[in-house]
Amino acid sequence: MLRVRCPQCGTVVTVADNLRGTSGPCPACGHVIPFDGPSKTTVEAVEEAQDVPIRFTRPEMPEEVMDMTPMVDVVFQLLIFFMMTAAFSLQKALEMPPPDNQEKTAQAQTLEELENESDFVIVRIDRDNNITVDGEDAPSDQELLNKLREAKLGQLGQGVPGRTGLLVLADPQCRHETVVKALDAGNAVGMERIRLATVEDTAF
Repeated sequence: MLRVRCPQCGTVVTVADNLRGTSGPCPACGHVIPFDGPSKTTVEAVEEAQDVPIRFTRPEMPEEVMDMTPMVDVVFQLLIFFMMTAAFSLQKALEMPPPDNQEKTAQAQTLEELENESDFVIVRIDRDNNITVDGEDAPSDQELLNKLREAKLGQLGQGVPGRTGLLVLADPQCRHETVVKALDAGNAVGMERIRLATVEDTAF
């Protein structure tokens, strides 16, 4: 038996040996197949071709490139962190000009003299952190600002002049936060002279 392969569709056709040298149609596609000796259309030629080793092409690997995306994310996070923390460096401060020895006010004054001076608004803070302005309670920050502002402006219609000095008398056991709040309030309303002294609560 002679086995040949159709060069058109690849179908293997088996014919008798006595048909060698003739030709015939492919039963699958109708293409005329020569039934001659060994050729590229025979099964033997196909098997010989299968002995050839298969070579696979190696794909080109991309060049190694550093991914900058994580680094950019870190830079943005650091930028946001520094922008947020920079706001905490802004702190309130009171301007404290150096004293002038030629002025009379630069001399030492006792607490009694400051209390009796008509230009000072007296703010007292007891050990329970209660604040009074000239003997009147100031339970909230807004009340404290209003009373200090009224004392600074005075009552011109009634002949009461405004006062530009602030004397804070704080108990040693009160909170530092309360003292700073009173000083900030005086600075906010524009008090020109601010004095601070510690006095026992029993003296109030």
